[in-house]
Order: sequence, then structure tokens, then C-alpha cells
Amino acid sequence: MAYGLVPYKDLFEQKGPLLYTIYELAYLMSHTSFFGVYLLESLAMFFNILLAFKTACLYLNRMPSALISLLFPLLILNRSAFYYGGSAEEFAIPLVLFFLYLMLKHFKLCHGKPFSKVFYLVSGLTLGCVLWIKFTLLGGWMGFYLIVLLVYSGKRKWRELVHAALYTFVGLALASLPWFVYFGVNHGIQALFGVYFKFNMSAYSSQLSVPAKLINCALAVGTALGHNLVSEVMILTGMTFFLFTWRYFRSMEEKWTFFCFAAGLILGVYVGGRQYVYYFLIITPLALFGLIAIGGLLQDSGRTWANNIIRENKWLTPIIFAVTAFFICFGYNTNIQASKFFVRKPSVQKNFAAIINRERHPTLLNYGFLDGGFYLASNIVPSTRYFEKQNIEYKIYPENMDEQNRYIREGKTQFVVVRAQESAKAGRLKIPGIYKVYHVAAEQLQKMSGRTYRYILFKKN
Repeated sequence: MAYGLVPYKDLFEQKGPLLYTIYELAYLMSHTSFFGVYLLESLAMFFNILLAFKTACLYLNRMPSALISLLFPLLILNRSAFYYGGSAEEFAIPLVLFFLYLMLKHFKLCHGKPFSKVFYLVSGLTLGCVLWIKFTLLGGWMGFYLIVLLVYSGKRKWRELVHAALYTFVGLALASLPWFVYFGVNHGIQALFGVYFKFNMSAYSSQLSVPAKLINCALAVGTALGHNLVSEVMILTGMTFFLFTWRYFRSMEEKWTFFCFAAGLILGVYVGGRQYVYYFLIITPLALFGLIAIGGLLQDSGRTWANNIIRENKWLTPIIFAVTAFFICFGYNTNIQASKFFVRKPSVQKNFAAIINRERHPTLLNYGFLDGGFYLASNIVPSTRYFEKQNIEYKIYPENMDEQNRYIREGKTQFVVVRAQESAKAGRLKIPGIYKVYHVAAEQLQKMSGRTYRYILFKKN
């Protein structure tokens, strides 16, 4: 986008345009590294902590809420789901937390009253932002509006129902207007709907029956929770206390609204039957309520003792918790061991970039796997529409790999990067026609997701 290429039209990708805009901002900060992404991730985490604090303050004193907000990031920064970093889910989490905070604040301060017009307007804005980041993350909002429809229809409150629909639509329209203008000016509306909506819904849809989909969803959720045991305990604890006690909600309507948002959030992600580790990230905000429930029990049981400690050590307590959270974070998430602090050997991306950038105007193809960071490291703008292979089987969408194979046969790019198994031989890859047009320029072993791969750089003859 920074160089005038239009997503979906000029480059085949599947995520939302708002996510690409976030990455465009990151690119402006650093052209050849993910430093800009790191800064934006840190900003998103700041808002996560702030919103966790404000949500906890609805039910707890300020100091316990502050301590909970320090512990909450540990549930997001878990080793498996956060391994890749920079996912769409990371940038959607603050929006989920913001909506939950507004909803729970309304229940706390305006019990029994309809949601305000401003609430629906802001809800539409958050819904719109998530829509243009990754629309499969909208399940929570769908669950919320389903219960709004049922409650207002059952009570025949048609006026409130119209307000909900109208002001939500206005917020959604405001969030969507920039993208319709951008794609309209660049003649990309058809590509936007054809790829982002139509293709994604067809490529990832399942032909199973509804009961089978729900069973698959339950299995996927169970597996994801099993890989994130601490988050599992916190989510189940939070759901138990918020839904089966009267400490936090004062009516069944409030409980059903909270439940439908949580259930919709989970179903929206997993009902398709697919299960990638980073999918779990969008569910982690629900773990906050387990921390709040435990914090409430501790606050009640040790109120006098805790107040004395806090009064005598006003700053010492949060400092101790912050330091504790810092060390627990690196014990719970060992991904830092793959960072520059521990790995002294230059990455394959940097080594290949040094070779590629010897040429005056190099072009590159990332063949057969998701973008591996080689374009970024080399500061190269892709020159082919299918610049990477999506996570889609060949039989579902053969055009992706058919086009990549055509690029190789026709020598469309000066360099090609291939990822193969560790045991593969660079000169014996089964890639149609590659050795007629290219020769091996370099190769290097590097770990990815716990597996060692052989990366091979081909240069045009």
C-alpha cells in the first residue's frame, strides 16, 4: 500500500485492509525490520492493560485492579499462541476489551436501562474496525446483537431496537467509509469483495452439517484450551463466577448478554473447523474475568490485612507485582530465546537479503509458503500478484500455486526463495522447470515453529 499497490487487486492476500494499514504505519517506522510492528504491538498491549484495569475497577478496589492489569498480559503473551507475533488477533484484542468494558460499565452504572445511542455508535465503530481487520473475529458482536434482538423483540421495545440498528449502522458506516473510498478510487471494490469476503468464506467453509460443525468446534476449543492451561483455568473460573453467582450481574438479561458475546467470540473463530495456534489469542480477554473473580475473593477474605499492607507500602506492592509479572512472563513465554538476545547467528532473511541487494533492482518470489519476511529484509515490493502461498489446499484453490509455477517457468523474478525439509537437497527439488531458469545461490538451515527447515535462494541464470 505504501508503494501504491492495492490489496486483493494487485497482491493476493486474505486479511483485512485495516491490518495492512497498521503494517504500513509500521513499515514507515522501519523499512527492513519489524521494529515498527513491535512499537504498535506495545501500544496495543498498553491499551490492553489500561482496559483490563478499568474493567477490574468496576468490581474491585484500585490496587487489586492494578495488580490484575499487571498479570493479565501473561495470559496473552503465552508461548504457543503468541509465537508468530503480529497477528490480526493481537490488534483486535483492544477492541474486544473496549467493547466488553463499555457493556459491563453500562450494566454496573445503568442497570435496567436500555443501551444509549452513543453506546451503539461506538459499538458500530469497534465492530467496523474488527470487520476490516479480520471479519471472522466478529462472533462476539453477533452474539451481542442476537440477544439485543431477542430481548427487545420479546418486550416489544421497537423504538430501542430501531435505535440499536440505526446507530450501530452509522458507526459501522463511519468505520467502513475510508475503505470504500480507497478501493473505489483505485478500482478495487470488486477485488475487495471477491477476495476478502467471497473467497475467504468459500475457502474456509466446511461442508459438514451444523451438529458436526458444533462438535468440531467443541473439539477445537478443547484442544486450544488444553494447550493454554492457565488461560483455560482463568476463563472457566471467570465464566463460573460471572454466570452462576449474583456478585457481578443483577439480572438474567445481563448474564445472557455476557454469555452470548463470549460464546459468539469462540464460535466465530472455531466453528469453521480449522485450528491455528494464534486463533486462541482473541479468546484471551475472557481470561480477565477469572482474574477479577479471584481478586474479588482475595479482596473479601483479606480486606483488613491487605489494606494495612497497601497503606504502609503504597508503591512497594505494585512494584513487587510488576517485577514478579516480568519474570513470570519470561518463564511462561520462552519465545525470547529465539530473539537477538540469544541467537547470534544472522537470520536466513538477512543473509539472503545481503545477496539479493547486490543487484541494482532485484525482484523476488516467496515460493510455496507464507511470506517468510524476505521481502521486508530485502526492502523489495512484490512484483507478482501471488507473491506467497496461502494456507489453502491446492484442490481448493489451485490458481495460487499454478501461478507461482508459471512465474518460475517464465523467469518473472530475479530471485526465488524456497523452504524445504531439512533433509532436502538443494539441487533435487521437485519444482517444475526451476533448474532450467534458475541456479542455487545460497542455502541455510533455520528453525521455525520448533522445526528445522532448509531455505534455498535461487538466482536467475
